[in-house]
Amino acid sequence: MRGYFSGIVQRAARFNVKKGGGSVTLVLLSTLPNSEENSGEGEEEQVYEESDFDAMSEKIKTRIALLVKANVALTPAILAKIDIPVPRPSEAEDKKRLALQHVDDLISMSDGQVWLDGALAKEGRSPPLDPSRSITRVGVGADTRNCRADAPALRSLVGSLRFEFQQSMDMVDTSSSASEGNAKQTLRRDAFLLAMHQRADEKRKLSEECVSLLAASRGYLDNILREGGMPGTLQGEEAMQNLLIHVKREAGEVLASIDDTLDITEDGSRILEETISKYFDIMQ
Repeated sequence: MRGYFSGIVQRAARFNVKKGGGSVTLVLLSTLPNSEENSGEGEEEQVYEESDFDAMSEKIKTRIALLVKANVALTPAILAKIDIPVPRPSEAEDKKRLALQHVDDLISMSDGQVWLDGALAKEGRSPPLDPSRSITRVGVGADTRNCRADAPALRSLVGSLRFEFQQSMDMVDTSSSASEGNAKQTLRRDAFLLAMHQRADEKRKLSEECVSLLAASRGYLDNILREGGMPGTLQGEEAMQNLLIHVKREAGEVLASIDDTLDITEDGSRILEETISKYFDIMQ
């Protein structure tokens, strides 16, 4: 299977410049068996049926029957405490493990992954990426000088974006307090989500991504969020579109340079931040 997957990865390359150019991204769409039913359940929460132990010894089956009669849940934790082995995985579980193994094989061959989560999509997040499972590996060796894992313009702007985003997600998910620190982390998370939110039919240029993330990382989107312009809302979408229109009108040359070179100069970054700052000063 690794040889098969390797062939797929090798075919993900770049289009001929004469045909319009652009990169080819390998997208893995994998539906894990029973993933929806098991969503949110940990291994310790799995409960076995008495019939799952039919292939085991009579002694174990007798002990299992006693547990069932006493209304004791047959979970891995309880079975471990009384030294009863867990039954062989079901056919559905075997299929799920095999699917995960294929995913792991592909991950080991790639330079990074973005995980899209169905539960996040149902919550209205677009793109529904899971930062804790997404990975970026940036390595430019002597034999790959012309290859980059990401655009230099983004690399210079986002800095520790992934770490900050994951940190804010973890704090919001695990803390129920309304402390000032948690409120700031929530605002930080929503700013990043607002900057990255896109409709399925929406296309953004690299320069537009740079403007959005720069505005989020510098705190310029905070007031939009406070006024109800949350990610996925019409108010939030209109606010971001108006920002991009303004920056394109006032700093179009900088945006064109970013799209042409995939990089941004110090002067370009300064001009963009000044343009964004002036826009929000006018809007206040």
